[in-house]
Amino acid sequence: MSKATTTTRPAEVSEPAAEQPTALAQLGRLTEFDPRTLVVDPLNARKEGAKPDAALLASVSRIGVQEPISVRPLADGQYGVFKGQRRWLAAVDAAEKAAKKGKPVPSIPAFVRDDLTDADSEALLLSLVENTQRRRMTDRDTISGAAQLELLGTNEVGRRRAAAVLGMSRDALKAARQAAELNPEQLQEGTGYAFDLMELADLQSVEDIPRAAYRLYAAKKKDAQDAKQRRGNWQHELSQLREEQAAQRRREAATKALTDAGVKVLPHRSYDDTDRRLSDLSTGLGKQITAKAHATCGGHAARVDDDGEPVFYCTDPERYRHKIDGVPDAAEADAQAKKERARVIANNKAARAARKVRKEFITGLCRKALSEAAWALVLDAILHNADPVRRFPNKSDDNRNRDIAAFTKAADPKGKAEPFAELIKKTGKARRPHLLLAYVAAAYEAEVSDRAWEHRDETARAWLTFLAGEGYQLSDHEAAIVAKAEGKPVTEFDAEEPTQPIEEPEPTDEQPQDEPEENEAGEEEQAEEAGQPEAEPEADTVPDEPQEAAQEPGETPDEPQAAQAENTAAEKSTQE
Repeated sequence: MSKATTTTRPAEVSEPAAEQPTALAQLGRLTEFDPRTLVVDPLNARKEGAKPDAALLASVSRIGVQEPISVRPLADGQYGVFKGQRRWLAAVDAAEKAAKKGKPVPSIPAFVRDDLTDADSEALLLSLVENTQRRRMTDRDTISGAAQLELLGTNEVGRRRAAAVLGMSRDALKAARQAAELNPEQLQEGTGYAFDLMELADLQSVEDIPRAAYRLYAAKKKDAQDAKQRRGNWQHELSQLREEQAAQRRREAATKALTDAGVKVLPHRSYDDTDRRLSDLSTGLGKQITAKAHATCGGHAARVDDDGEPVFYCTDPERYRHKIDGVPDAAEADAQAKKERARVIANNKAARAARKVRKEFITGLCRKALSEAAWALVLDAILHNADPVRRFPNKSDDNRNRDIAAFTKAADPKGKAEPFAELIKKTGKARRPHLLLAYVAAAYEAEVSDRAWEHRDETARAWLTFLAGEGYQLSDHEAAIVAKAEGKPVTEFDAEEPTQPIEEPEPTDEQPQDEPEENEAGEEEQAEEAGQPEAEPEADTVPDEPQEAAQEPGETPDEPQAAQAENTAAEKSTQE
């Protein structure tokens, strides 16, 4: 005879035993206070680090406190905050600012624990639980959250509001999408160097270049020592890294094309290699051997040079009966010649990288009121027909007009008989001086070649010195050009010689564990009010130039300092 099965009905939360308080009752009664009427509980466990950061202040100022604090009655009749001290302090700050402006004072929600009036031990225990048993979101989660917020924003006004609530700039929220694409190793290294969201996005764009994070950190440290608070070294280093990345991709593309064509690709040449360039070889009749004619030779091969161009070789000229002309591979055999070639390549690359950053600065400069020095430059160049301006009309139309269009943010004038007629027509009186500056700037830029570093170039010196006076930070390469022109000692840019090592951050064992309301804003500026248009950037905020593409000193630390990434948590996470 089988037993009858019975089921036990689970106890309902809404019907607890009479002697046990409900979960809601344990939280206390929910009410609101003017935050200025509260005091910190003497038994609040947090004694240090209670000051709210910029992100929390921004969040509370805009949307109020989203998670109630906890208070209890004190012996003197006041209410003491024993949980949520930082949220309360942020609410006090918001209340004082509102009162000063004559606006309504926002209240703060709070759970009142009347049962803890004389229970000091329990109040202290709960305060300790509040501050020790919560863990900060990971860097990956905060960055991914900000990226999703950028994607899910219904409109630009909503995105601006979200950025403001999180205590970050609008550009930082935009950068979160790219920063979220960082691989785990680079993200760990970048956050270890305390990179903000925009810096992490920059790192992501060049993460495939070895030691990119360390090189950017070195540039950031140099920027931190700049009294004018510019980001020139960062921008210059970033431009150098992008140049290297572009060259690397050209080499990879060239290598693939050669491989697909069935051409053997040789590694870097070593001392005992027998291969020779086709340019050093000829047939038995003394005829130059071309790559096309050599394609059927069993020794046909190629190397890809630093610029991504294929250089064709024969792996064994004697075996395949090629004649070696003159001294075999003199340029490669001569160590000094190889070093000189490397120096030329490094300087030319540095010149190209610096030019990109410099032109960004000039574009910003052409959008602000002309300084006295700028007016002097423009008037002198035009009235005295300075050499750069005199020679400028002889430059090719495309090159000449391209820079003028870029500096004025005009449409591409290519193919137009009067390329800037429309620009002149629509430019108001206040902006007309900018067109003159753009023209003079384009003329001077046309004079600063990649090889300006090879000799004393007075035009380059004058132009770079003017830009430096306007707030532009010269790259090391540009500074060397100026120094050489002024007859000063110059340590030339050399890709083989690293700069002096910089002090690296001390590593820490683990990420800090704080209550969720702990949110570092770092150096990010507070975002503009929701819906307010962004101000046009001043020229002195345009990126400056990076340090040279030389090898960086020192070793990358195994465990860089764990630092706070850009505050990108969602609204509630910001305040928890």
